[in-house]
Amino acid sequence: MSARKITPMFNDYVYEAIRRIAVEQGFTPDLFSVDFDEETRIECDGFVSFVFKAIINGDDREFTLWCKVPPNDDPRSLELFKRECFFYREILHGFYDFQSEKGVLEESDEGFFATPRCYLAHCDTSKPDEPEALIMLEYNEAYEKWDWDKLEPINVEHTKLVMQQLGRLHALSFAMKEQRPELFTAYKRSNDVLVEKNELLTLLKESFDRAIVTMKTRFEAEQDKILAVKDAVFESLKACCDPVKAEPYCVVTHGDCWINNLIYSHNENNVATSVVLTDWQSSRYASPILDLCYFFFISSGEQFRRDHMDSLLHYYHGALAEFLEKLGGDATKQFPLTTLLRLMKPYRELLGS
Repeated sequence: MSARKITPMFNDYVYEAIRRIAVEQGFTPDLFSVDFDEETRIECDGFVSFVFKAIINGDDREFTLWCKVPPNDDPRSLELFKRECFFYREILHGFYDFQSEKGVLEESDEGFFATPRCYLAHCDTSKPDEPEALIMLEYNEAYEKWDWDKLEPINVEHTKLVMQQLGRLHALSFAMKEQRPELFTAYKRSNDVLVEKNELLTLLKESFDRAIVTMKTRFEAEQDKILAVKDAVFESLKACCDPVKAEPYCVVTHGDCWINNLIYSHNENNVATSVVLTDWQSSRYASPILDLCYFFFISSGEQFRRDHMDSLLHYYHGALAEFLEKLGGDATKQFPLTTLLRLMKPYRELLGS
């Protein structure tokens, strides 16, 4: 981990790409400056990429970009970085075009637009001496204002917004699978079945083990329970991500949907009004149950699941069915509520919810 902290993939490509985007955003060439917020980079370092702000000043205005670059020396992280580029460059572009064809516009607040605006997503490491790797996203002040304690369970208000957006995201896949099968087939490239020697699964298991060690200080009483279901959790995860087992209900999933990858906006009364899903490096073609289980079992507590999971699953399916109908599909045939509840049942039993 220490190597990752000191070897982000910064090179001339990164700086030239930022300058190019500045010109595209209307800044006068050679009459603007670019500053980097190193403090933000240090605070936001993650497992897959380094995140920092690029602040462009010129023409009496300021424009800020949210930038991500991979580490130089971790092939597992680089593969996940490539996956996120593929999502922003190919899948999300196709989703937005499809919604536009159906008359669903972003300002209507009816479709799935719960992602940061992407200005560039590129990763070409064919030239080892001059690799090109950069994701540039819109910057929003809400990214820094939102700060949920990751050890605290989420509440119903914020969860309903996530369920709505996951429902719409999954509805897009069901609609495009039926109506644009040739185009959608390319999106299945985002899938790689999680098997024992899969590097992503190894990374997840390492993270799980580190979490077990951390839990000793705050959740010691729960440790035996977590250890008891560890193997079953990973077997279930592999089943969710295996199209052979999960079809015909596979969709493009977020793959890492938990509180740390969600950015909320709130009104003047501090009521949550919208949510943005970030960090798409684990996006894959898998069962929609992957996103639902991942969220409920990481970001909510056992009592919350007992009290609210049924109603929230119905809320998720209602959002999916409503949007799928608008896109020309039919949830009663493509993903019925009874199917959702049947597929969720073993996962709920696994953790006593």
